[in-house]
Amino acid sequence: MTFNFFKRDHKSIPENITPKLLAIFPRAINIEWNKAGDNFEALFYMDEVEYIARLSEKGLLLEYKKNVRTNEIPEKISLTATGHGEIMSAIAIYQGETLVHEIIVRKPDLSRYLLLLDDEGHLLEMRGV
Repeated sequence: MTFNFFKRDHKSIPENITPKLLAIFPRAINIEWNKAGDNFEALFYMDEVEYIARLSEKGLLLEYKKNVRTNEIPEKISLTATGHGEIMSAIAIYQGETLVHEIIVRKPDLSRYLLLLDDEGHLLEMRGV
């Protein structure tokens, strides 16, 4: 999934979309909208944490990503990730009932890898970044 925030077209955001976002994330602030095909993406902050949410044109939440502080990473996820290197950043990706963790790790040679882990800590994908 790619999020593109270079083109912001606030005029094409229907009036009903922001209230739908705020119903799900009531403390969202500094909302920046982007049109992505038939869907809408919102970059915002809530409780000092960055989020990206993707909503349908009817305002249904399709997916959201949340930055996760390294000290808040679940233990199962942290154990798997640290087995691949030092954790640099973490994002929780919520897709309906599914939760995937996107972790960037750095190896001793300073090479970086993106890990995708399921909520049980099983490695789904690993690629260099």
